[in-house]
Amino acid sequence: MKNKKYALQLIKEKINGTRIIIYEEIATLTAYSKRQILNFSKEIENKDIDSFLIHASKGKTPNNATSSLEIEYIKDFKKQYPKISISQFMDIYHEDIIFNPNKLEDIYKYNLKKRSYSFFKDFYRNNGYVSPRKHRCFKGKDSHPLRDSSPRRGILIMIDGTPHDWFENGKKFSLHLAVDDATGEILAGWFMPTECLEGYCHMLKILIEKHGIPENIYSDKHTIFKSPIDGNSTQFGRICEELGINMILAETPQAKGKVEKKNDTVQSRLLNDIKRYKIKTYAELNDFFNREYINYLNRKFAYAPKETETAFVPLGKKFDWTNILCTKQERKILDGCVFSYANNYYQLIDNKNVIVKIFKGTTITVMEDIFDHTVRAEYRKKVYATRQIAGHKQDPVKRQQKIQNQKELDEYLRLQNSKQ
Repeated sequence: MKNKKYALQLIKEKINGTRIIIYEEIATLTAYSKRQILNFSKEIENKDIDSFLIHASKGKTPNNATSSLEIEYIKDFKKQYPKISISQFMDIYHEDIIFNPNKLEDIYKYNLKKRSYSFFKDFYRNNGYVSPRKHRCFKGKDSHPLRDSSPRRGILIMIDGTPHDWFENGKKFSLHLAVDDATGEILAGWFMPTECLEGYCHMLKILIEKHGIPENIYSDKHTIFKSPIDGNSTQFGRICEELGINMILAETPQAKGKVEKKNDTVQSRLLNDIKRYKIKTYAELNDFFNREYINYLNRKFAYAPKETETAFVPLGKKFDWTNILCTKQERKILDGCVFSYANNYYQLIDNKNVIVKIFKGTTITVMEDIFDHTVRAEYRKKVYATRQIAGHKQDPVKRQQKIQNQKELDEYLRLQNSKQ
């Protein structure tokens, strides 16, 4: 064990000539290196041992001491973010002030420094600020059993929709989010007024164009993914099937806890970053989120996969989304080579704008584009454009009044008979 007082005593005796000893021997006896002993000998030559043992910085203000100017500056900066967690406020303060070359004048003027999490925790407590982020207590609650993460990116993608008042104006929009199970990274997201097929298709298109086609998608049992009538696949399930993606439906929300947790992270941070980056509309937010924000969050919270290889399959250069990102429903051709779809009548037309002649009763597949709602139709493995017949729109009220099943029919006939 090092003994500084003994080392200084031996050095003094050597300097005064009262003991014959070499510096290597002093180093061995006191557990110091020879270089340290030589440094001590230079410094102690004109000092006594007790004064040398007193720390040189005693009584001086530490270089990293906090000044009242710095505290007031941070308090003034905090006014921009009244509801913000300690960790996010620390991140924003460092990124926008300490590491911002445009803030050098403020840094020198107010003696601003990079500060630790404990500093900001004390800053919150001393100034009466409350962090909106609280750690959940799971004591006494059943937790979902943990499972190992996927070894490679692209094996399992978790998706979920979460409604939130992102602009804090009383109007909720749903974020359709995709998270890679192997890394915890956000792959894509899209905001829509409600959780819907269009939102998930926007998200899926961005995901695949950026990273490639994944092996599996893991979702809840929302009606977008599972039909409430017969439990069969939905339009989104068909889209995934055509892309070669396997759909897996979670039994409980806890089973896809990784995407639930990522949703929670986005909700807690994005509200302040919307103000920070002056985002005004959801069109701006969708662009910002996918172009910049997910990379920003992934740098902070994502981690490396167990294996470097990826399971994503890249798209071909000439990949065409047209016949995939659409709804597909079968219809029968009626008199006049028309078919009924969404309260309207349509005819198939060829590339010369001529009506395609099809026998009554023939089954065709109607294809409506998810994004622009263009209606096309597939007949004999060929896709045709359609023309809506003007003035032949069906009355939606009358459609709703149509008898839906045998029970309603029986009740209708009973009422009619009672009137006679």
